[in-house]
Amino acid sequence: MTNGKNPGIYYGWVVLALGFFTMLVAYSLRYNFSVFYVAILEHFGWGRGETAAGFSINLIVYAVSCPIAGNLVDRFGVRVTVPVGAVLLGIALSTCSLIHAIWQFYLIIGITAFGNCAMGYVAHVPMIANWFVKRRGLALGVLSAGVTASAVMAPGVQALITALGWKGAFVVLAGISAFVVAPLAAIFARQRPEDMGLSGESNHEAFSEVQAGGPTDLVVDREWVSRDWTPAGAVKTPRFWWMSLACMFLGFYCYTLLAHQVAYLTDAGYSRAFAAGIVAIFCVLATLSSFCTLISDFLGRETTFTLSSACTLIGMVLLMSIRDSLHPWMPYLYALIFGFGYGLCIALMAVTSADLFHGKHYGAINGIFMALFVFGGAVGPWFAGYIFDVTGSYDRMFPLLYLAVFASTAFIWLASPRRIRTVPGKLKATPG
Repeated sequence: MTNGKNPGIYYGWVVLALGFFTMLVAYSLRYNFSVFYVAILEHFGWGRGETAAGFSINLIVYAVSCPIAGNLVDRFGVRVTVPVGAVLLGIALSTCSLIHAIWQFYLIIGITAFGNCAMGYVAHVPMIANWFVKRRGLALGVLSAGVTASAVMAPGVQALITALGWKGAFVVLAGISAFVVAPLAAIFARQRPEDMGLSGESNHEAFSEVQAGGPTDLVVDREWVSRDWTPAGAVKTPRFWWMSLACMFLGFYCYTLLAHQVAYLTDAGYSRAFAAGIVAIFCVLATLSSFCTLISDFLGRETTFTLSSACTLIGMVLLMSIRDSLHPWMPYLYALIFGFGYGLCIALMAVTSADLFHGKHYGAINGIFMALFVFGGAVGPWFAGYIFDVTGSYDRMFPLLYLAVFASTAFIWLASPRRIRTVPGKLKATPG
């Protein structure tokens, strides 16, 4: 496929398209939990707190599952791990239609988290990083867009619930996961180009810069890149801990805003419908901005992350400035700016970690980073709720969110991926 004058379509794009679709299905429950939440509340009459606890359980199990799923991918590859995860998610979702007690809900929602993790972002990031070298920022951005785009499916999920009931909607999603995603992944997914006798994007004629006389070697620190990084070896380096802290602080402020933005806007006097519309705009911008990680292939990871952090900070300031419903343009502007920065930051997390520790054991290492990101995401919303319960306001939470933005950005610079691998935009063309 890559030899000769006409190499055809680079297979990495097929792998990436399949990954995007898989993300839509894998995260359809998590990012549309609020849609199912209302339907389940109405059906069983459970309390809001005890029902919402299911989401917290899902996050906790997901965080614990990340390193496990990463290890499974390193050991068995995506053609085994992803189909198994998709089938497990399908079984768990279909079983959700049979629950009668809250403990059953907790148990099954926890199982969905492991299936989601095994077929989701943790499993796919190492594969996409293997297939794309010079366009790694763009490729992982497209993959991240699949995650956030699952939230845009909310109207479709609601339509399923309206037509079939929440139990029927679970069964439909289960069928797509088990009978569509699982076989597609088993047939078409490939862990690395070498599995097909290829050499990767940088050596493919359609992408090679050698033809134009440009350099293709992005490695800056050859000694670092030549190491066979394992989790045990990575944890002994400062860069691992800088990246870990960046992920935790990023999860802390991102999930806090995700969880509380609707409540904040309704407290300010806006209707729930208006607030839901703001969330929809936020999700669309987060999805679109994920594609903009292409910018990092030219400006560098740290610079692009700083720009995206600035957007999230401006968005937070705008949100904190909203005290009433007299200026409806402000929530819209918040959704546009924060949504853009959010999507870009999330995508760059994977791109940066791949630049630092890409290798045979990257799946396990990336699983640790994702677990810490979700851990930060579990602490932030809870702490914000605690502060509101004690003070009756979110005002004291915002300074902590601002600090989290600055901290995550500073730790990305300390991790300094530019000192390990440069980006194509920073290379100087060799005179022809």
